[in-house]
Amino acid sequence: MLVSAVSVALVSHLCRQQYAELMALQREASQMDEDYGKYLLEQSAWGSLQRIETKAVQELKMRSPRPDEILMVKPD
Repeated sequence: MLVSAVSVALVSHLCRQQYAELMALQREASQMDEDYGKYLLEQSAWGSLQRIETKAVQELKMRSPRPDEILMVKPD
């Protein structure tokens, strides 16, 4: 009976430990999901067409071609 009582106490303790670890991992997973969502938003902001166009004009001094600079190439 003593062995049974100690076994029950030990198993209960191990279950509580495992449950606490599970909760910690679930919190970590939730935080990672939240961070991933933020990174996706940041990625879309950095890759937006308006930002790329602004950088091209300001930093690379690029511009759209004038109509007389455009050549139409016809396939054979």
